[in-house]
Amino acid sequence: MSLVLPVSEWPAQDRAMWEAMLSQGGPLDEQGALAHLRATSIQTLANRYGRWLRWLAVSAPEALELAPEQRATVARLQAWHSDLSHATAMSQLMFIDGILRILRAHSPDLDWCEQRRLLAVLKRRAGTGDRSRKLGRVLSSDVLLEAGLQRAGPEADCATTLLEKMKRQRDGTMIALLALLPMRRRSFNSLSLGASVHVTEEEIMISLSSDQTKTGVPWEAAASRQVEPLLRRYIQDVRPWLMARGNQHHDCLWVGKKGERISDNYLGSRIGTLTLQLTGQRVPPHFFRDAAATTLARLSPRSAKLIRPVLAHTGFGTAERHHIHATTIEAGRYYAEVINRLKRNPR
Repeated sequence: MSLVLPVSEWPAQDRAMWEAMLSQGGPLDEQGALAHLRATSIQTLANRYGRWLRWLAVSAPEALELAPEQRATVARLQAWHSDLSHATAMSQLMFIDGILRILRAHSPDLDWCEQRRLLAVLKRRAGTGDRSRKLGRVLSSDVLLEAGLQRAGPEADCATTLLEKMKRQRDGTMIALLALLPMRRRSFNSLSLGASVHVTEEEIMISLSSDQTKTGVPWEAAASRQVEPLLRRYIQDVRPWLMARGNQHHDCLWVGKKGERISDNYLGSRIGTLTLQLTGQRVPPHFFRDAAATTLARLSPRSAKLIRPVLAHTGFGTAERHHIHATTIEAGRYYAEVINRLKRNPR
């Protein structure tokens, strides 16, 4: 049995609450409290709430007779928290916080002081997460770039079949591009020709719309000269060959061995497996972002200032968001130059 109760199986009052909170409203209606969220955030909250409902159905079925906001007593939340003891402290916090985020948005006039105090305790316990999981796994970006170049170049040339050669060229291109343009996994896998990947004779420009970034800030950067030849070969030769194997017709940039669209989970698993083979450390896509930040921070104060635009991080001000967007291309070019220098002069 799944730990998450699908939305279609939620109690009627919970489904009604959820639909109202996601309502886009109209000229005479107010927008729902969660309607402004991105699809991925909505799905994450739905999964957490579905897990809460599943737990209630098994451990406290009488609570399902109550209104949604009346179920989340501190005692019940603590009991659920105890049953989540197998998860990390940060995961436990995220589950509890997700439920309260939904219910507080649904019933903002209720007194949530006790639940807030519980959250504060869980936040102190969780701290900043389990940093030990990254120890030894945050490699320098020049190491990751070199791994990608080797995979797409010499290793691909040594492949015993044409299919294996094409796959290695694809995989190496993904790793090399991520090393220089460290996007989030969802953004990276959502790249599509013509919409977010613009190919001209002079350059290949990667453009992420506000819907493709976690911060809601458009992000744009050119593929650097180290990786552009790989990406151009992938787009012109490798991808069409893979697409033809499965008679596929779509614009997604990254494709499987028969040209099919690949899932975010597959992409993350594939890159983790490949980096383990190539570097001895499993480096999932998000760790490429840590690698970029660490690489820049170690170089100089000037380089450290470029972490935010390179990673498309924002502050709180609108003016700052526009400034970051305006400097992403220049920051990306500087970052590529930094990695190139490190490759020529390894530490």
